[in-house]
Amino acid sequence: MTNQHSNTAQQPPTHKERFAEACKAADFASDIRMVGGYLVWDVQYVQEGQKVVIDGPYFTEDEARISADLLRGTFRGARAYQATHCWAWNPDFGREKAIRDDAMASRMMLAMQIGVEVPTHNTANR
Repeated sequence: MTNQHSNTAQQPPTHKERFAEACKAADFASDIRMVGGYLVWDVQYVQEGQKVVIDGPYFTEDEARISADLLRGTFRGARAYQATHCWAWNPDFGREKAIRDDAMASRMMLAMQIGVEVPTHNTANR
């Protein structure tokens, strides 16, 4: 008797699995092309020939791609895009804190949409 599942292709990770992996990042990834630069992800689509930001910012590409997947039903062509921000260009600690707060809020809303809890140091050890 053979194992029926031995020849099946491995399933791609679910939104929940990808989100759990993305939540391991606690801050934006550094952009190695510049001093003080970091990568910020958002979701955009084209409206009347212009790219329009519809969601984000996000800490990781996976978070933005999950959001784009979910938004594609409403916003055809929604895609994840990255931008480089740099604290050295215009030093403003309030802006730096605000963008991180916004990314955490986006992460929390995405967690609610896919029905999971945002992993934190407290919930990860349960």
